[in-house]
Amino acid sequence: MTHLIGFAPRLLAFSALLLSQTAFSQESPAFIDPASWNTPFNGIAQVACHNCYEKQYANTFSSVLDSVRTLELDFWDQRDAVSGGSPHHWFVRHNPGTLFQSGNDNNCTGDGTGKNDLEACLNDVKNWSDKHPGHFPITLILDKKQGWSKESSGRTPKDFDELVARVFQGKLFTPQDLATHIGSGAGALQGNLKGKSWPTANDLQGKVLLVLNHSENQKLSQYAEARTSKAKVFISPVTNGQNDISGKVSGMSSQSSGYVAMNNMGKGDKSWAKQAFAYSHIGRVWGDDEVSFAQHINQKINLSAYYRFAAQSAGGYRIRPF
Repeated sequence: MTHLIGFAPRLLAFSALLLSQTAFSQESPAFIDPASWNTPFNGIAQVACHNCYEKQYANTFSSVLDSVRTLELDFWDQRDAVSGGSPHHWFVRHNPGTLFQSGNDNNCTGDGTGKNDLEACLNDVKNWSDKHPGHFPITLILDKKQGWSKESSGRTPKDFDELVARVFQGKLFTPQDLATHIGSGAGALQGNLKGKSWPTANDLQGKVLLVLNHSENQKLSQYAEARTSKAKVFISPVTNGQNDISGKVSGMSSQSSGYVAMNNMGKGDKSWAKQAFAYSHIGRVWGDDEVSFAQHINQKINLSAYYRFAAQSAGGYRIRPF
C-alpha cells in the first residue's frame, strides 16, 4: 500500500488542472475565425458595433456579444442640458438630453428605471464575461461626450479609473500591461510599438480592453497626464495626420502622446488606418457603413464600426486575421 501514499493528492491536483483548463478553454462561436486565437491582437480585423447601447440596434446591451466582441458606450457627466450630475456617476445615452428624463436612454440592465447608468452597462459586460470564461478578448469603446469635471465633482480621470477597476477587477488589460509585454514604459507606447506585436488573442482570453474616445484630443491628454502608467484605459485620439500616429498628437501634449496605442478615424480619414497598422496600433473606423467588412480588411482597419453589425462578415467571419 505504500506505493499509494501521495497518489490521492496528485490525483486531486491533476483533476484541478483539468478543470482549470476546461474552465478557461477557448470559446468557439461561428463568427470567430479559429486562426484568430494565435494571432497578435494588432493583426486581427473585427466587426465592431456602433452605438449598440441604443435600443434600435439591440434588445439588450449584453446580447451584442452574441455577434461581436467590440462594443461602444457614449457617456455624459450631466443628466441633461440643464441639470448636473452626481459624484462617481455617469449617464449613458446618445444625445445631450431633455429635462425631466432619467439621464439614461439605453438598453443596459435597469432600462426604464433610470438606473441603467454607466456602471450598470459596465456590469452587463462584466457579468457576461463571468459567464463565458475563456472568451475572445472584449474591446469596449467608451466615447466621452463631455470634458472632465473638477475634482470636487467626483468625476475626474482618477474617479473614472476607480469605477472601471472596481467593476472589472482583474479582467482588464491595461496600457501598462501592453508596455510590459513589449518591454517599454507606458509613456513610450506610441513610438516603441512599431515592429512589435501585441499579445495574441489566446493570451488575452477572458480579458477586457477599455478604450477612451473623445471628439477633442485635449480631453484624452488630460486623462493620460492625470493617470500616466496607472491608467486603466487606452486613449484613442481623433486621427487625421501622421503625427497622430507617430508624433505629437494634434491637441495633445508630447507627454500624453506617448501613451497612444490606438487611433480613431471617421470614414473621411480612414486612409490613415494603414499607417496605424504599420505602427502596430489598433485602428478603428466609424461612419463607413456603406463599405463592406471585406473592403475594410484590405484597408488594414482593425475595428470596423457598423450600426448593422450583425449583417457584416468576410469569409463567414466577423473576427479574423488580416
